[in-house]
Amino acid sequence: MNAACVGGDGDRATDQELGLQELMEHPYWQPLDPALHALVEQVPTIIEKYERTTILSWIYLAQGVMPFVEVSDRIHGPESVTLRKKSLRRILRSMERLCLISIVNFPDEDGGTVDDGEDLIGRTSMISLNWTGMVWMRRAWGARSKMVKGNNVRAVHDLFTEEEDEGKGNDPCWVENLEGADPEAAREQIRQQHTRSSPITSVFDLALPRR
Repeated sequence: MNAACVGGDGDRATDQELGLQELMEHPYWQPLDPALHALVEQVPTIIEKYERTTILSWIYLAQGVMPFVEVSDRIHGPESVTLRKKSLRRILRSMERLCLISIVNFPDEDGGTVDDGEDLIGRTSMISLNWTGMVWMRRAWGARSKMVKGNNVRAVHDLFTEEEDEGKGNDPCWVENLEGADPEAAREQIRQQHTRSSPITSVFDLALPRR
């Protein structure tokens, strides 16, 4: 777990301090606006690419916490299962570095524990949304809602995920400098961005109110 991604100093926890019950009651998950939630429910349940917004959407729909094995089972493709899991672990670690998610390894059936590490994300690992992950969800689906007309949600989602995962959405204005930032200060920064006009530099900017 990336402790720097968890709120202020009083909010931070180690893997040992964050038990299963606390994880299942993760404080950062909140239901989206009903209209956005209805759009999220239309994400594909099986994908062949490692789409960050789709993965975040699955975790969101699971109320903020999802086992690694469930995420892995939803990704199909021409690669072997071993290679798919290896690629997924790499993607999840990159999402963890952006403070979008936390990854916690729990003891196995025999009570054994493992140290944190990329190769050790496995059947006892749980993935949860961080505060920044919820910001990503609100802004990503807010942007999609601006483009949806009729029943083309999947087409719009595919278009946006392609844009996001080509790297153009790695550091959008709303996520830049959030890592390790005080949540309230970050919220104020976002509110300020809402009140001023700026050129569209990312697909996520589409969710901003325009003057």
